[in-house]
Amino acid sequence: MIDEQTWAQINGQYTCPSDAGPAWREAMAAGIDMSLIEHALALTPEQRLAEHQEVIDFLSSVQEAGRSHAAE
Repeated sequence: MIDEQTWAQINGQYTCPSDAGPAWREAMAAGIDMSLIEHALALTPEQRLAEHQEVIDFLSSVQEAGRSHAAE
């Protein structure tokens, strides 16, 4: 579930932390979505793996649907 802060970040309302170092600011200036980095860093390793597995499962189902559709 996406919380309000994440929605705000998705909609371009990301605010760079005041204590961000030069590398963080350079990455942000280069167009990297730092809100995604912050989100990942806030998760435990187990939570990151669970999110990764969800993506793999979704892509596998899309791939299977494509194969099923192509066979018709």
